[in-house]
Amino acid sequence: MTTESEHQSDEIGTLSKKSRLEQALTVGVDSVPELKKGEKMLYLGEFKERVIRMLSKKQVASPSLFPEIIEALKDKRTLKMLLNGDLSFKFTDKYIKLAKEVGKPYTTIHNSELKGDTGLVVISDQGVDVEKIDV
Repeated sequence: MTTESEHQSDEIGTLSKKSRLEQALTVGVDSVPELKKGEKMLYLGEFKERVIRMLSKKQVASPSLFPEIIEALKDKRTLKMLLNGDLSFKFTDKYIKLAKEVGKPYTTIHNSELKGDTGLVVISDQGVDVEKIDV
């Protein structure tokens, strides 16, 4: 598995290897080079430091709710829940109902650039100090 710093180094290295014209075009087309894009694609578009809890696609497809997600959605630091749009509604429905019950918004992310096996993340709007985010 690739680390955060390796992702960031790859992104910086890729941009710095381009000619000044290519750099200008990249920045012009995309506005500003995206910070930690590789990392964000692993966590449904969010920075890892904002993730409170995470489930894999297989865990989301499991018939039971994970108590760690219930707890995370009730956490005062929680902003919202994100679901991977590749997953069937029959698997995500129980988590959508849970988010509604506890009064937290949710968003389904449809992005072909997503990487990894992340199925669900509960996020904060700021960096949180959670050592173990996966369940």
